[in-house]
Amino acid sequence: MSGPAARTPEDEEFDEADVILADLRRKTETGESDLPWGDCVDRTWSADGALRVTREYSASLQPGAPRLLIRELPYSAHPCSGVGGTGGVVWPGALVLCELLRERRDELLADAQVMLEIGAGCGLAGLCAASLFAELPAASGRRVILTDGPEAVMENLQHNVEANSVRLPGLRLEAARLTWEELLDGTTPPPVEEVDFLVGSDVIWGGRAPLVANVARRLVKPLGWVAISAQEGREGLGEFEANLRGDAGPASTQPLVGPDFDVEVRHTSCEGEAFVLFICHRHQK
Repeated sequence: MSGPAARTPEDEEFDEADVILADLRRKTETGESDLPWGDCVDRTWSADGALRVTREYSASLQPGAPRLLIRELPYSAHPCSGVGGTGGVVWPGALVLCELLRERRDELLADAQVMLEIGAGCGLAGLCAASLFAELPAASGRRVILTDGPEAVMENLQHNVEANSVRLPGLRLEAARLTWEELLDGTTPPPVEEVDFLVGSDVIWGGRAPLVANVARRLVKPLGWVAISAQEGREGLGEFEANLRGDAGPASTQPLVGPDFDVEVRHTSCEGEAFVLFICHRHQK
């Protein structure tokens, strides 16, 4: 009679997943928080084993203003692009960016009619901007477009847009798919040709700095703004800054499009992590 089969690395991974799943189910039942920000208002499991957590966030500068509802997808029992991944949860980089928007609302948002978030994930930064838009004079009709790519992320992003549209009447809130490579090579048109303000959190990593910079150059109007948050030490931060200032460097394979930017660099921290903020104002010509 043969003995038990030898354990494989996959067996170890399944055991670890079972422990994580059991802990998450316990937190769902008890209401215990698994993240140190946002106020949890709902936790549910879908039929396919995905955990959905909805939190409320205060974005407005005005007392009594509606809070944002953000649904996150922190875990799935089965592999699913966007569930349990980077686009399924709110990261500290989004909180850092939201704080910048609150602090410099009048400077960055007052003259903007169209704002777009790249790599939006759950959409917190873009919806924070929308909430701040709603406080400004002549807010009606201003357009906020939240973009990402993976199907599961887009489905959740659309959910968050719809959940907050009723809380922010008068604004045009949209979710749209945007693949940066397809935008830059002309394969797929953008959801809008020009924007006054472009934001993104945790979008510079793994050699993606030139893509982010060139997307900004492609979409942002003269005298428009870009605000990007990134973890300190990420690959390409200097390259991103140099590109927007007008120095793409000898390794660049794509010509710089349109006017350059003035770039302000700020350093901050959140939840024990160090971040850099790029606040970029485009030249007239």
